[in-house]
Amino acid sequence: MTRQRVLTPSEPLKRTWALSAVDVALKDMFVSFAAVFSGRIDTERFTQALRATLIRYPFFHGTLRQQDDAVLVLCHHPSRPGVREGMSAVGLDLDEIDAPFPTGDRRVLYSGDFVSRLAPGKPPAHDGRRPLLHLKLTHFRDASVVGLSWNHALTDLHGIYDFLRAVSVAYTDPGHEPGEPPVFDRRDIWRHLGEPGEATGAQPSREGRHGIVHISRAKATLGIARYLKQAVTDAVPVCLFMDEDGVDTIKAQAQAAGTKVSTNDVVNATLLKFFGECTREQHAPPEVGLYFPIDVRELLGAPSGSVANCLGNASAMLRRADLWSSSVTELALRNRAVVSAYGREQLREDLHWADYWRRNTSQGSVYHHWLLGQDRVYCSNWTSQELARVRFDDAAFVTLLRSSQLNKWLLLPAFHSTVLPRMEGGRMKQVVRVSVRREHFRTLARHLREWPHVQEAIRLDTGERLRAAA
Repeated sequence: MTRQRVLTPSEPLKRTWALSAVDVALKDMFVSFAAVFSGRIDTERFTQALRATLIRYPFFHGTLRQQDDAVLVLCHHPSRPGVREGMSAVGLDLDEIDAPFPTGDRRVLYSGDFVSRLAPGKPPAHDGRRPLLHLKLTHFRDASVVGLSWNHALTDLHGIYDFLRAVSVAYTDPGHEPGEPPVFDRRDIWRHLGEPGEATGAQPSREGRHGIVHISRAKATLGIARYLKQAVTDAVPVCLFMDEDGVDTIKAQAQAAGTKVSTNDVVNATLLKFFGECTREQHAPPEVGLYFPIDVRELLGAPSGSVANCLGNASAMLRRADLWSSSVTELALRNRAVVSAYGREQLREDLHWADYWRRNTSQGSVYHHWLLGQDRVYCSNWTSQELARVRFDDAAFVTLLRSSQLNKWLLLPAFHSTVLPRMEGGRMKQVVRVSVRREHFRTLARHLREWPHVQEAIRLDTGERLRAAA
């Protein structure tokens, strides 16, 4: 049975932060994942390390508050009758599973049902408030899993990686003197970018350049209903297991052509090629949209440890015919050109778009990046070497898990993917978790032998496997 703990701060820190327009667009979204480690993490040491680290991350104890057109993070709340003044709690669930961890069974390991048991559930209420950060520590006989769920208004995945690394340092070396607190205040993080420019003419469109769509809650509900009718009943979760040697071969080919590409570029190129082969329809639109988040800390002049949503949204329109005729290497070069072209001017325009809609929409408005698009490929390409350095004594990082479902009955939309890093043989490798239609999986079977950088593909609902050499 799962046990629950409530972690409250040891000292009353009264602070208030104003969220940026980028954060406000994400304030209704909670994100979760589970990080697997190769040995047992001691419960009490983990709890103490977590308490010590949260002192340096007080905003995780915060509460979101609307004030006029701004959204604030309050690191305290005023007293109410019968309730003492204090800060919101952080939730911690504890669970024991008397079984070995299924490391070798990829079909089980990456399935939505399995992952949902490892991610935190609905956080416990404390003083009438639910935490913005919630963790779960699950012990198997031979492994431990740290699950996290957090309000996306607080930070992106890079910030959470830094937080997890700080917890691991406090666990392994309790006497370690922590460095400077992480940068959180948005005025500091966005200071080098400057204020978004004034509108040069008509108001910004309801759809941003990068595919994030402002829409009323009523229209969002209609869009979800349309999606349920058209796609979910035919959607299946698939994992593509990348072969690092094959990925390196594509990188070498790109380098020979004069461009250094990243693993993310190869992943996006593979998804684009896959999408192109799956959509060879006679009446298909001539162009396809690619869009994905990128870390813009360097553009902002922000430290790498900044805990914030330091996101840009790189995008491009590609001719469908080019997807058919181009190789994965050529598409990786195209992807790198899209990333390289993204600069401060575009970031400023994106911030202006988000700020305009923050000030001119009701609290009932929502933001979606997929409801209106059947010809877009979206990738949460957050692969990072940072996780390889996170360990709890001898318990080293094994793999990152995220569910392929929005909830237990709703799969993610087709060609919405997440890149999940894993360690294998001392090397960081990638799993591309993507939701596709059944016919798309059959198309993949015909083309996989042409892509030696994809070691294996598994359809998670049936366990069917495809291999490049088959």
